[in-house]
Amino acid sequence: MNSHLLDIALPGNPNLKLQEVAPDSDDHRITHEKNTSFEMIAEDGQVVGYVKTWHESDGYSGYVQFDSEGNVLDWKVLRDRC
Repeated sequence: MNSHLLDIALPGNPNLKLQEVAPDSDDHRITHEKNTSFEMIAEDGQVVGYVKTWHESDGYSGYVQFDSEGNVLDWKVLRDRC
């Protein structure tokens, strides 16, 4: 996981912590090592949203930020510069 993506997804918000979400062990889909999900945790311990990140072998990466109800708040796709 590229930590730069997390800096972009949560710029300047020291009140939120990210906690990585482990994939379900009974999930039958193929899990990709470069895809990571996080819960956004407020100071009081409440989950206030989610961030899903990815990084593909062709150099594309990105994230999607969701609120606690699953609505998209922000997203970005980036391409590594060669």
